[in-house]
Amino acid sequence: MKLVIVTGLSGAGKTTALKALEDSGYFTMDNVLCQIAIFLLQNLEKGNSELNIEKLALGIDNRAISSPKEFMLLLNCLESLKVDYQMVFLDSSDEVILNRYNLTRRRHPFAAPTLLESIKREREAMNMVLERSTVVIDTSEYTSKMLSNKIKELATSERKEDINIHVQSFGFKYGVPMDLDLMFDVRVLPNPYYIEDLKLKTGNDKEVYEYVMSFPESEELYEKFIELIKYMIPLYKKDGKQHLSIGIGCSGGQHRSVAFVNRIAKELSYLETVDVYISHREGERHHWT
Repeated sequence: MKLVIVTGLSGAGKTTALKALEDSGYFTMDNVLCQIAIFLLQNLEKGNSELNIEKLALGIDNRAISSPKEFMLLLNCLESLKVDYQMVFLDSSDEVILNRYNLTRRRHPFAAPTLLESIKREREAMNMVLERSTVVIDTSEYTSKMLSNKIKELATSERKEDINIHVQSFGFKYGVPMDLDLMFDVRVLPNPYYIEDLKLKTGNDKEVYEYVMSFPESEELYEKFIELIKYMIPLYKKDGKQHLSIGIGCSGGQHRSVAFVNRIAKELSYLETVDVYISHREGERHHWT
């Protein structure tokens, strides 16, 4: 059985994600208590149930977790049963979640004097879940369609390794991604944007990639980046981390950062016990000229 646990902050897109998984052939259940999830998984995996479920998606938020101990029991259950699972944590900025709740006029499940205080308290309470999630998605700039497509893409991928590494490019002019573990800045390198023949291209194009990497400082910077990343991966794994998010930023997120992300991801893909995937944020947001 394949299992996807959708969790994260209220208002970050859990309902949309579960609908996307349902469209992908998953049997979905929302607001599942940890104790019920454990009971269900034990019976499904041990064949004690007449249900024939091959793909299951569970929505679990702060209301379903009464204590850190209960959450750890769920994780221990997943490990002991050797369940093939992904835990997708949906995050978003406080401002975006605040606006979403103001638009829908729904009550936040985490009771507090103000809505903003509710969001902050929930973020603190869900930090332990964030740390143990295999995939973290910042939905601040996502439309429902973009999030659905992202979830469907994850649903069709296989989790084969013990740490997932997400390498993404971004433009500082559009803000820094909030879910990064490591962030590198390549704005110090010559910018292809000012080369007329390269301006409208991206780091995915051979001409741009070769231009970015043609400078001695580019090669030296790359070697230092990759050396640090390779050093950090075993430390993160030793600490029990299952998801590592690496961001490479340049001014617009179109040329230099894209070239670096592609090269770093390619080299990391040769490592054992890792699963590497890439994204180019500004391309997904249609910010590329």
